[in-house]
Amino acid sequence: MEQQIIKIEKDRIRIFLILFFFSEEHDDSSNRNLKRLFESEVKLQKLDFWVRNPDYFCYSLLDIAERELKKKQEIKDIVRKIFEDREPEIRREDMRKFIYGAYEDMDNAIGFLDSVDLIKFDSKKDVVLRTKERKYYITDFGVSKIIANLPNLPFLKWYEDRCLLIKKYFGDKNGTQLKDIQYQVEAYTKTPYGQLIPNVSSLVKEKYNTIYQEKI
Repeated sequence: MEQQIIKIEKDRIRIFLILFFFSEEHDDSSNRNLKRLFESEVKLQKLDFWVRNPDYFCYSLLDIAERELKKKQEIKDIVRKIFEDREPEIRREDMRKFIYGAYEDMDNAIGFLDSVDLIKFDSKKDVVLRTKERKYYITDFGVSKIIANLPNLPFLKWYEDRCLLIKKYFGDKNGTQLKDIQYQVEAYTKTPYGQLIPNVSSLVKEKYNTIYQEKI
């Protein structure tokens, strides 16, 4: 029971921070309370997967290192530090594989964040009542809470740093593009429907060794 309560609280905090750091400034003269906007549940799910699975994030960073020589050294330093800090063990939070990849129901967390006025959530449905568009607005109150609490709550610093790091390398990608990047990892692609996506730390270490000719 206690573990479930902790998970619920962590989910709320993590999702709120992802929405904040990946949202864009929003100016709506009809509702000045809405300060930032994040669009697409698909993108939110894919970003959440990387925050919860540092090994997969590292794998995708190493793909960049293979293609872009200028980024090779900085990615080496990032991946090495993530593994030295044992993040793939300590920070990992399992997700299951569904039709469009990693997915977890976020309705309870989103509903809570909306209920306490940290965000406002809006969705639209098509003619057969399927949800086709989701928008997440950060309220003025939500922005003020982030600004006030980030400097005073050190445990939030890791989430801030990770979100900004993901944004640096993949911030220009939409949800579908992020999904396609994550599907490039064979273990992810082969995970059966409804099953937990496995840890790929060993694959990351092999890839790192191949690129840099040293062990991590």
